[in-house]
Amino acid sequence: MSTLYFEDLETDAERDLGSYTVSRDEMVEFARQYDPQPIHVDESVAAETIYDGLIASGWYTASVCMRLLVDGFLSETASIGSFGLEELRWRTPVRAGDTIHAYHRIAEKTPSSSRDDRGYIENEVRAENGDGEEVVFWRATNIFARES
Repeated sequence: MSTLYFEDLETDAERDLGSYTVSRDEMVEFARQYDPQPIHVDESVAAETIYDGLIASGWYTASVCMRLLVDGFLSETASIGSFGLEELRWRTPVRAGDTIHAYHRIAEKTPSSSRDDRGYIENEVRAENGDGEEVVFWRATNIFARES
């Protein structure tokens, strides 16, 4: 497969990144290590909250979607980094057994005005659960190499 450069990528192009089914063990292990709030790691405490049970850390959900983004898009491109996230939302909690389906869209392209070897692409990633509810959305600007 050939590498996609800045010039090859089209604005408003949406790509299906595939899906991932969340396992309870992985979800809880991630939370124990990186986000050990009771709603993510303690079933009895989580059952008494507004969530009525364990929910995944938003960081876990974003990490799952990042993996889908790499496998379904970035690994095919001349991506050379990112400036970070401009926006990150967690709309609906993710639970063990949920299947997350992710999508990518190129919202905007801007050639660098100071370096002719690169351009900037504003990416949007959104993911839904099996009920079609948005579970995560982010907007980030990535740096892509130019072919010329």
